[in-house]
Amino acid sequence: MGRKNTFMSALSVFLAGAAASAALVFPSAPIAQGLDENGYYYYDTFENGTCNWEGRGGAFASICSTAYAGEKALSVSDRGASWHGAMKALDPSDFRAGESYSFSVAACGSDTMMLSLQYTDTSGTTVYDHIAEGRSSGEYVLLANTDFTLPNGSDFILYVETADGTGDFSIDEAAAAKAGTKIEPPKPVISIPGDINRDEKVDTFDLVITRKALLGNTELPSEYDIDAADTDGNGELAVNDLVILCRFVLGQQTDFPKSTATTTTASTTVPATTTVAAADYMASIRDKITVNVPSSVLSNPQGKVEHITYFSKKANRNKGANVWLPPGYDTSQKYPVFYVNHGYGGDESAMLNGMGVREIATNLIKSGDAVPMIIVFTNQYTDPNRATQSGNGQADVPGYDNFVEDLPDSLMPYIESHYPVKTGRENTAVAGFSMGGREALYIGIRCCDKVGYIGGGAPAPGIFPTRDQIMNHPGVMSKDDMRIDPPYSPYLLMIAGGTNDTMVNDYPKQYSDLFTQHGTENIFISVPGGGHDSRTVIPLMYNFIRFLFKAA
Repeated sequence: MGRKNTFMSALSVFLAGAAASAALVFPSAPIAQGLDENGYYYYDTFENGTCNWEGRGGAFASICSTAYAGEKALSVSDRGASWHGAMKALDPSDFRAGESYSFSVAACGSDTMMLSLQYTDTSGTTVYDHIAEGRSSGEYVLLANTDFTLPNGSDFILYVETADGTGDFSIDEAAAAKAGTKIEPPKPVISIPGDINRDEKVDTFDLVITRKALLGNTELPSEYDIDAADTDGNGELAVNDLVILCRFVLGQQTDFPKSTATTTTASTTVPATTTVAAADYMASIRDKITVNVPSSVLSNPQGKVEHITYFSKKANRNKGANVWLPPGYDTSQKYPVFYVNHGYGGDESAMLNGMGVREIATNLIKSGDAVPMIIVFTNQYTDPNRATQSGNGQADVPGYDNFVEDLPDSLMPYIESHYPVKTGRENTAVAGFSMGGREALYIGIRCCDKVGYIGGGAPAPGIFPTRDQIMNHPGVMSKDDMRIDPPYSPYLLMIAGGTNDTMVNDYPKQYSDLFTQHGTENIFISVPGGGHDSRTVIPLMYNFIRFLFKAA
């Protein structure tokens, strides 16, 4: 059950780029007398008995299986009057007159359910008060009051009754805490086909979990409903279930079949956008990855470079880029597009020379080992308040992160309207060096519906919050967000890190590990002796360009 990275000024060198809530149940302050480690005076789940609740009036209280959460609840039957119900005496050492508390209980019946209080006032008279109420029509409702003050008196008894009628009802997840505490019981378990993580939605997260289950992951959380992954209804978990689930998430079908064949037929194949296809493609090329780049591909760049100017909506000004057109470029043909990002302090000309990009692309295309493509060398810095970088790394980093909007909103539309390019994520790639590698990964995550091939050469820290030897990085997302889920799993995700890179150290590997941890297939290239320079970037570009635009 669920109870539960000295700024370095040389432009050629990269700069790697609470008040407690009232609902918090794990207070950092010392636990007050009577409160448990989670901040409750009591939290009754009825999983192991009646928890000192008993029948009130002529009612009979017993454990039942119609639970709000977990497996068990308290059933109240044999009620002869509306006030007959379930009650619990409040411990006077915890609950004192004049003090305020938060009370909550889940109740299920066919009437207005009421959480009430019986007590003896200062004159010795038995008095009744109401704490909370809610209408139930066969479903659980929460009866909750986060600030109820116990009146002057003694012998406090909490009880659940109904406004009218004598029908049976049940209660679950009864709790009391300090005033102001919003008691949030676990959500009731709802079985929905395809909803493996039980969040009442069928989405890409369920695809990730299903894939892990298919790969034999035995460490999935126990609260996951793995049976819900059987989307073809044949009683077995197989690839066909993932196929159906992917189609459902993509909107290609609106319901799940009651039953299908137990095997996937030749006509029932996993769409190329799924994790399975991405995993298969990357698996098929892993043994072809090398750090030994042939010298023959590192000379004599050909093709044509055109400088373009486009209007950046995000920067609210014109920006530049360089467009490389491959040898044999023909305007009557269409080409996939590869966007290349520079490191900190660079611009659209920084990656044209010295990093092997044009040389590698020229020679691999001429030999037939790479798909003819258009390469766009970007200028990432996108700041609406200044056209040039300040030289202050901390201040400049947000301008780099803004490129995640500039690329899809302004640069890509310009390229698509001025050059004969193929569109779609299967025809779009992004990679870069250092800060450009970091932004390539960030773009790959945020723009996964537009970019299907992603590469990072010595990517800088700072996607997730961290501190390196240079500065504190606030991050643009959490470690948990370092993932690209189906149906937008990357066709190719490749990261390279040099063993002698003292600028970004092991952050490239950290990125790779986080992707792997979250079920996003990727290829990590460890470059022996590689530093924060072309020694690491060239192997990345060689392997990346060889395998671009071949998966789909």
